[in-house]
Amino acid sequence: MDIDTRAFSIPVRRSVELRFIQSEEAGALYALVDKNRAYLEKWLPWVPEQKGQADSLENIRKRIERAQAGEMLDLGIYRDGELIGSIGFSRIVREHKKASIGYWISEELQGKGIMTDCVHALVTYGFKELHLHRIRIQCSVNNKKSAAIPERLGFIFEGTAREDELLGDHFESSKVYGILEHEWKSGNRK
Repeated sequence: MDIDTRAFSIPVRRSVELRFIQSEEAGALYALVDKNRAYLEKWLPWVPEQKGQADSLENIRKRIERAQAGEMLDLGIYRDGELIGSIGFSRIVREHKKASIGYWISEELQGKGIMTDCVHALVTYGFKELHLHRIRIQCSVNNKKSAAIPERLGFIFEGTAREDELLGDHFESSKVYGILEHEWKSGNRK
């Protein structure tokens, strides 16, 4: 995928946009993850691996490399220019026109509709610009706030993937949601 990772931006709402996190922002990314570590570790298996700014820098490098290869589109969420979270297509399967979305936001900014608006913007981009047919969201059965987002946006609950993610010392089951392009375009959603 030919993408200018410095200029790319998806507007979400006034003062909120999605764009690539740059290597010079590794310190800000690490600080955000570290500040939210106790909360994020409950839901995301990669958090314990983030032990310093060097890990965040490597994470950013891999995100950009995989975006250039067309395998993912992992973006920072910025409010008034400040990094507040991350969202993206963590896995794009071009030959099947499908992708999976992952997301997280700083704990103190939950409940303000920011993430719902970000997911809406990313899904719209995926169907319009990437010509996807299907988008999936998977989250822990115990993460009610995360599950509320696809439900609010009209994704269909497709089932439970039992004990499919190792989080720390235990396996966690996940809720799986999906939406098809024609469902999104027709407004056939909640």
